[in-house]
Amino acid sequence: MTSAEKKPLTNIFSFFNNGGDHYLQEKRMILSSTDAWGVLRKDLIDTLGVQRAKRFLLRYGWNCGKHEARMLKDMIEWESDIDWVVAGSQMHQIGGRVFSYPEEFHVDMKKGTFNVTGYWIDSYEAKQHLQHYPLYHEPICYFLMGYGGGYNSECLGKKVIFKETHCVGKGDKQCRYVAKTVDEWGTEIADELINYEEQDIADELDIVYRRVEKQSEILHIGTSITKKLTSALLQGKGMDVFAELLANELKTPVFIHNQYVDYIAHSVHEGYSDEEKPDELKKIEAFIEKQCHNRSLTQTEAFTLETHQHILISPIIIQNDVYGYISIVREGRSFGDAEIDFLERAASICAVKMLNERTAIQTEESMKGDLLEELFKGEIDPDNIIKRFSYFGYNINQPQYVVIIDFQDTEVFTHDENKTQSTVKNIMDYFNREEMHYNTNFVKLVKYNRAAILIPTEYLDKKKTTIKQFAQVCYEMVNLNNEKNPYYIGVSKLCKDVGQYGKKFKEAKKAIDMAKAKNRVMNAANYGVVHADELGHIMILMDARQPEELLEYAHEFLSNLKAYDEKNSSELLRTLYYYIENECNLHKTAREMNVSISGMRYRINRIEELIEIDLSKASSKFEIQLSLQTYMAFNLI
Repeated sequence: MTSAEKKPLTNIFSFFNNGGDHYLQEKRMILSSTDAWGVLRKDLIDTLGVQRAKRFLLRYGWNCGKHEARMLKDMIEWESDIDWVVAGSQMHQIGGRVFSYPEEFHVDMKKGTFNVTGYWIDSYEAKQHLQHYPLYHEPICYFLMGYGGGYNSECLGKKVIFKETHCVGKGDKQCRYVAKTVDEWGTEIADELINYEEQDIADELDIVYRRVEKQSEILHIGTSITKKLTSALLQGKGMDVFAELLANELKTPVFIHNQYVDYIAHSVHEGYSDEEKPDELKKIEAFIEKQCHNRSLTQTEAFTLETHQHILISPIIIQNDVYGYISIVREGRSFGDAEIDFLERAASICAVKMLNERTAIQTEESMKGDLLEELFKGEIDPDNIIKRFSYFGYNINQPQYVVIIDFQDTEVFTHDENKTQSTVKNIMDYFNREEMHYNTNFVKLVKYNRAAILIPTEYLDKKKTTIKQFAQVCYEMVNLNNEKNPYYIGVSKLCKDVGQYGKKFKEAKKAIDMAKAKNRVMNAANYGVVHADELGHIMILMDARQPEELLEYAHEFLSNLKAYDEKNSSELLRTLYYYIENECNLHKTAREMNVSISGMRYRINRIEELIEIDLSKASSKFEIQLSLQTYMAFNLI
């Protein structure tokens, strides 16, 4: 029989009713249900495990393919070797295994090249797998891959390996394959070749035994690391001890950094000296800082520093936020799952250590905040408060500024805890880093809709800046993460004595209040930094023993005007403020308020009538300016 007769392979199958035999020409065949094959496949996986069952099915499929290729070679006089190759796909369909549909077909029998891609449609193997198991993480049509490789290797005379790239058994819409010779695959298929090697049961058991020994060793190291680090944690040891323990267990250098990628600790294993490779350690530190500088690394990742040097970095995470990094370095082979597990265990212990330290710091900060609140109220014994602050190692009597950060309509302190923590954390992170960098301390109080911080002049000297420059940098830095919710920063005059803190707190607060009042009057949104020493005489007047008298003085000039505005919904009080601020320049005031010159003249005349003052006189201007600023200080305009 020849292929030229164009008869399909099904024509050479025959059935004999007398015995129920099924023949491919003289070769007896048997039929079996796919469900039965599915049960056999399941038993293999349950008994041997997925990987060993995979090797068994691949090799079984390989031998089936080689056998059928030889059988068809002798049975049919093929017009060409390509027809013989294509018949393998037909055998898939005849056997009810799958419909094989090639997409790209580049085969040269003389050159010994084989590069084919295609689809396996309606794979019996994928269907049977899903009847017994959930979706797997890799392709599972093991028999089909083995059969394709065995059949085509027999035809080509060179080893051909089929690799399934997409599989219904792992959730893909269709099964797809790529087939090449071993030479054409190159190193890409190196790990798969071992699956096709013949092994007896003793070899299989030896492999399993070695794996068990390896897993036992990994478990022992992991348990040892966890036990030693936990013991160090319970003894109150620091990060330097953690780094040393881990370095000696893993025989690798260990580096620990905080969330700002500032160095905390590092250690090398016994027998390795820092002095031997100082330049190399600096290069490693620089690489780690580059990878982690923007906190984008949120899970354990491996990197290659050079062709022979590998770095594994694991973030130290507390409440879904990165608080640091722990890294190990090794030359030679890359890191595997075991090292990832060891490092993540160490990162978890470090997270507990940092959480404990963070809790202690927060408790101390809360206690200092409570003392600061008492200090601002002024109802304290100076000697007692100095002594209580000294318990925290803080000199409250040093020269300092009071800085208040006011969250203007930001809804920062709401029931939305995540939003609250995020906004306050951005601000406090800045001060925490400054404390670490300049070896200083800030006393902070966060309450209601504002944060109050004491800024020592000693810190400003170290930073080589002024309080005005610092406050502006602080505003701009925090505002980068908070552009939609602008806020004010109020800065007091210098506090030189512990008894002045109440007064200085009021100064900073009043500076913000005056800025808010001015913005209300002028319908402006000039958020930013406000300094008490820029408010002039009004701060002196507000510090008077009886400021109510100053308010009564302002009422004499402005009460009629305020009452008129409230009754007629007019803007005469606001117009007066603009007029005085513009040094009684009628045209400039009209432009800023978008009012005609005639309309502005009418307003000024009406104002002079109501307050019974000639605004052209210098003394009158001073009295009105003082009255307006007093109203603003009392939030009356």
